[in-house]
Amino acid sequence: MVDDIDADYSPQYVKLARILRDKITSGEHKLGDPLPAAELAAEYHVSAWVAVSALDMLAANRYIARPARFRPYRVTWNPPGPRQGESR
Repeated sequence: MVDDIDADYSPQYVKLARILRDKITSGEHKLGDPLPAAELAAEYHVSAWVAVSALDMLAANRYIARPARFRPYRVTWNPPGPRQGESR
């Protein structure tokens, strides 16, 4: 709709990457957790291509990595700790 100022016209894979990034940074997906594309596609009702593209985007931004070609991506993001000299 033309008058919908709050509409998000981002591609589906970008929207899914944002959702997954937020779950990673909030701690819902923890360091080492697998993120299988097929399961994500089913959970979020998107195609496998959309899920893989979202995972590729997260990998490019170092939130996740794939240990081997035919293995699922795993969360590699670690929340930043206090800076040197700072206390919690």
